[in-house]
Amino acid sequence: MAAATSKDLTIYFQRADGKEFKITIPDYKEGITDAEIRTGAKAILDQGAFLPDGFGLVKVTGAVRTDTTKTDVVIEEAV
Repeated sequence: MAAATSKDLTIYFQRADGKEFKITIPDYKEGITDAEIRTGAKAILDQGAFLPDGFGLVKVTGAVRTDTTKTDVVIEEAV
């Protein structure tokens, strides 16, 4: 059985009310650099496209790349 790999990029923001807001982007680009992530996160912030619960985003607080590999475990051998 083949392993399946997923790659997610999560960007964390601070809202105007002080609460955290995060955006998770699946299947981020192979080889994306930290600088590209910073630029993209700042563009999201500058465009003001997101107003979670009516509050604007005021600051990028972090970003995390998560690579997950899932491999099926054979429980019963085929006869």
